[in-house]
Amino acid sequence: MNRKATPTIAQLRNIADRADRGALQPAEVTRLRAGIDKFAAAGRRSGVGASWGNRVRALQRRLAVIHQPVQRGAIAVCGECSGWNGTRCLGLVTPWPCPTIDAVDSVFPAQEAS
Repeated sequence: MNRKATPTIAQLRNIADRADRGALQPAEVTRLRAGIDKFAAAGRRSGVGASWGNRVRALQRRLAVIHQPVQRGAIAVCGECSGWNGTRCLGLVTPWPCPTIDAVDSVFPAQEAS
């Protein structure tokens, strides 16, 4: 086995189990740190490390683009939920903010998204 190769998740778990039984050897500590660095770098490349606040704001922006209000007489309706085709609503007329926007806002209040 090549000792210079970055350890796998299974190997890192084995080292962690070994740490439960006593002090690690210097070579084990080095392999553990190398594995942590590898997975941390992979997380940065894939965007896994993005904060929840950023993800929530991105979700809210995407939903706001899809579930835009349309003025129909005296009320604002959700164009997406109401099936707005540019002339009329093809589905059930749904007031805006719609249940989709309400659900996201209730799970992720504005102060948590900041």
